[in-house]
Amino acid sequence: MKKQRRRAVHWVRRAVQLAFIALFVASAWAAAWPPNATLDENFFLRVDPLAGITAAWESGLWLYLLPAWILLGLTALSGRFFCGWICPLGSAVEMLPSLESRRARKISRLRPRDIFGRTIRADDRRIRLKYVFLGILLLLFSLGINAIWIFDPLVVANRAVIFVLLGGVPFVFIALVVLAVVVGPRFWCQEMCPLGACLSLASMAGSRLPAAASPLALVKDEGACTHCGKCACACPFGITEVADSRKTGRLFMADCALCGECVAACPEKGALSLRALGAPLLGSGKAREGQEGLEGAITCET
Repeated sequence: MKKQRRRAVHWVRRAVQLAFIALFVASAWAAAWPPNATLDENFFLRVDPLAGITAAWESGLWLYLLPAWILLGLTALSGRFFCGWICPLGSAVEMLPSLESRRARKISRLRPRDIFGRTIRADDRRIRLKYVFLGILLLLFSLGINAIWIFDPLVVANRAVIFVLLGGVPFVFIALVVLAVVVGPRFWCQEMCPLGACLSLASMAGSRLPAAASPLALVKDEGACTHCGKCACACPFGITEVADSRKTGRLFMADCALCGECVAACPEKGALSLRALGAPLLGSGKAREGQEGLEGAITCET
């Protein structure tokens, strides 16, 4: 695949992300200003399964929140595509300059480690903070304390727009911006986001679906893979399982956002592909002019 085409894949996703950010801000603005506007909410909040569950539980408006259940179903069939393409908060923090992204990324650094610094293997079980965090929030909700509305990413983004509009300070949003700059652009999404944890759990329901039955799937040909690690270095979420996997066929990773960056960065023809119901949408290919990362700025060492 030509370097120019690989860059195009990246910028197409950026354009989609920016379009959804603009739509989200416009919807939040319209719902909040002027105060007597006919709209009383940002439509995006009806697409949020986590906020939808809490809102429907309290109001009984399960059908009104149908968009959230549709997203939950599509996530079960495909994966966390919402996080990679649509989520306004995730997209915004991903585009921020980061101290972590300025350094050359090594796949050995991306692999998760335990508290003793030992690498956690792909088949090892580990406690993920986001699931613990989600469990605590749901427990508090069952006790009558709705803290989900403080940490849900769409609610955070919606309140940030409203606070700025009204001259307030969006402290939670600012905290996430600082976290993204210091620790990494997608650290919140990968390790702490309660909505991300909810979508990861939903995606596990369809983990055994073949690529032909999935609306969107990442597929690997182990025979063509050289395990160079460029896919992991290009991944915004720092997922290494794509490079480490010895499997041929659909790759299921609960945290994969199906953004296609790994496919675009892979230099080996046919090693990776992004498919819709089995039909190829994007395939990896031989890189020309060297084998740089997606934007020529990512270097990867094993």
